[in-house]
Amino acid sequence: MGMGKLMRATFAASAIAALGSGCGSDVQTTLHQIDNEPFEGEFDYPGLETDVACASSAECEDGDRCTEDRCVEGECVAFAIPSTDCCSADVLFSESFDGTIDDGVAMSQLNGAAGWHILPARATSEPYGLYFGDPTTMSYNVGEHVAGEVVLPAVDLPLDRISVLTMRLFAGIETSWEFDLFWVKADVIEGGAVAETVDLLDKRGIPANAYEAFALVELDLEPMRGRRIVIRFGFDSIDEVNNDFEGVWLDDLQVLATCPVPGVCSQDSDCDDHDECTINICAPAGCLETFSCDTPDPDPTVDETNPCLADDAPDDCCISDADCDDGDSATINTCNGATCETTLNPDACDEAVECDDGESCTTDSCNNNFCRYVGDGSAACCTESLETLADFDNESLQGIYVTDNFETGVFWTTDKTRSSGGEFSLYCGDPVTQTLASTERVKTSATTRPIDVPVGGTTTIAFDLYKATRFAKNYDVFQAFILRDGALLPAWSSKLLPNGTTDSAWRHVRVPLTFHAGQRVQVRFVFDSVDAPTQGHEGVYIDSLRVETVCDE
Repeated sequence: MGMGKLMRATFAASAIAALGSGCGSDVQTTLHQIDNEPFEGEFDYPGLETDVACASSAECEDGDRCTEDRCVEGECVAFAIPSTDCCSADVLFSESFDGTIDDGVAMSQLNGAAGWHILPARATSEPYGLYFGDPTTMSYNVGEHVAGEVVLPAVDLPLDRISVLTMRLFAGIETSWEFDLFWVKADVIEGGAVAETVDLLDKRGIPANAYEAFALVELDLEPMRGRRIVIRFGFDSIDEVNNDFEGVWLDDLQVLATCPVPGVCSQDSDCDDHDECTINICAPAGCLETFSCDTPDPDPTVDETNPCLADDAPDDCCISDADCDDGDSATINTCNGATCETTLNPDACDEAVECDDGESCTTDSCNNNFCRYVGDGSAACCTESLETLADFDNESLQGIYVTDNFETGVFWTTDKTRSSGGEFSLYCGDPVTQTLASTERVKTSATTRPIDVPVGGTTTIAFDLYKATRFAKNYDVFQAFILRDGALLPAWSSKLLPNGTTDSAWRHVRVPLTFHAGQRVQVRFVFDSVDAPTQGHEGVYIDSLRVETVCDE
């Protein structure tokens, strides 16, 4: 696909050091556009071809995950990455649009003026590419709102391998994040119906060089490992103005099964950790273990699932919001971690008329002495949108305000150990030891900048969560709260997870803002260990924080 395999070269140890270890990412080469960056040391180019000229390394991208592609003295050179992490890939789905199109590919469009077409004007594998626009004018400036979607056939992702979607993308569209949207989504199919939709790419994630030429884009499908998915591509101009641009081109779509997932096993002996107090087995989900040594009988006077019964229980301790209810409609009572917190009710009410906001696009009601505002999802009131609040990939908090409640030195900070996309995430733990280990209770919060919730549609805060803590719902609690006019409102808690953790995997979490249409809110993430987390578990990561508004179909 693309330019094909250009050439390979062996290189000296000094060059290996320059490239670093791990599987070479051609996507990183594309995104960072390393133009004519010289290597130190001597090189041997056996069979080097010199008929592919280049001006930058981005032009040399060959799509091979196990090569580092560079433009050296005006010629493309593909350097093999010497790492066991680089492995062969099996193609689960492929479409180059150059012959008979897969019967399972479906295309739709908002109206007849502009839509998806297979044309020869641009392609990375000749002769054809997939184009969105009006083929008669090679533009989507047709005087009206245009949109369209491409749906690929269902693909079953293997449980034991890392899967990715790769494609070539040219975005000849307006660069504003609010208009001319391109996105990629994956629907998880269970029982023949859509059980979950995962956002793979939005406009903010499009590589900068894709606005000038075809760029290679690789999207991680790891959160859907072992499941059946349907991938969708979409373009939406949002409006009918400022659309005098060429349009979107796609080519060489592939779903690949690549390296084995770490921890995947074939027999019980693969999982042996040589600990005499554990029993290790190989299961379809990977290595599993259970503790086998005798332990002292628990103290019958202490409920280990309820920290409020412990001798060192926090002051004003709670495990649920009900524990904090003071019966006063003028206050909001919330169990914040393991401590009750009381804030004033900004919208105390007895009936719906007291909640009238004067906005025709919201339905106002009074529920449990609190005003609720639900947005109208019709076209007259609603405009769909997707905004990234923070991805932390410039190693910045990006407007997130962090507090260390008990000054333990363990708090939220940017970190590159794990991420669900890009290089950095927001981590709760000690970045030196990469654990939560502390001799004191740890509590820390991270609060977003103010968010103006649209009056129309349903708005949701979405983020990715990785929680490696104790298997105890009422300890090491992670929560998301909504702050509205000074009131702290519970929105999501790790107590909803089966064992209070994400089981060593990223989990996609959605926090609805359904009752806050037309309001200004903030989202506060809180981690509370409840007691001293001396065991030294890794900690909590959040990433890819987004706000999304959808309209009624």
